[in-house]
Amino acid sequence: MAKDFGDVLKEIRIDRGYSQQNVAEGIMGQSAYSKVERSEIEPTFRKWLAILEKLNVSVEEFRYILNKDSLTQKEKLINEFFLLNYNHIDDLNLIKDEIVAYLDVKEDYMLRSLYYACESLIILNTTQNIEKARVFAKKIWERMEKFDKWYLSDIRLINTVLFMFPLDVAVLIGERVTKQLEPYHSLKDAELSLINLDVNLAVLLIDGQKYPEALASLDKVIPLCKKYQRYNQLAIAYARKGIVLNKTEKSDEGSIFIGKAYAILNAIEDKKLLSNLESELAHYLK
Repeated sequence: MAKDFGDVLKEIRIDRGYSQQNVAEGIMGQSAYSKVERSEIEPTFRKWLAILEKLNVSVEEFRYILNKDSLTQKEKLINEFFLLNYNHIDDLNLIKDEIVAYLDVKEDYMLRSLYYACESLIILNTTQNIEKARVFAKKIWERMEKFDKWYLSDIRLINTVLFMFPLDVAVLIGERVTKQLEPYHSLKDAELSLINLDVNLAVLLIDGQKYPEALASLDKVIPLCKKYQRYNQLAIAYARKGIVLNKTEKSDEGSIFIGKAYAILNAIEDKKLLSNLESELAHYLK
């Protein structure tokens, strides 16, 4: 392991406000964990995963923090893209320009797909024209549908544009994603991918008036949002559950969930997402 492995663990633990005893409990003794932070001993792989789970940090995120100073330009672009808020157009344009500059020098299928995702999201955010946005999203699917096996990076990518596809295609993609994630069921990254999948799939099911299916997706994802403290997605899931309940003549219960969504977004002061949420509610509940 890298010589600063323990330093990174210590940095994350302190940022989280945890003691060494908090992190070590149930995994190893506090004295042994202290040696891990000092890079005097290396934990087994299973114990390392358990420590990251305690710290609420994914393997991918830990590796990024550990190696960020030595990442290649491609790795940096991929990491930056997946850390974006996809409702923020300026950030999307900035990362798109960086990807274009890279592709002008060297072609790369993953970065080309990220470029298509950026274009698709920018078009949708600026014009609300899903047909035009779908042109670029389809380019991603045309490549991925040929693969027998998808990796987590592929799944994260298709999740970013899933809601742009027609319902039948999105359901097909959703089934394949769920199947592909089965070997990773115990990994945090896999469960985070399921959050994105079900939140995006729910809005398509609502559009198709498949309300029981939409409710099932949302009820599956809400506990995961709470588990991993994904408050933005929890707010969206609450709001979409409120929409479904309103559509199924349970408006009082629906209003409660919509109220929860507003409370979360006001608390975290995400004004852009709050504006998008208001537009979505106005569209479905007009």
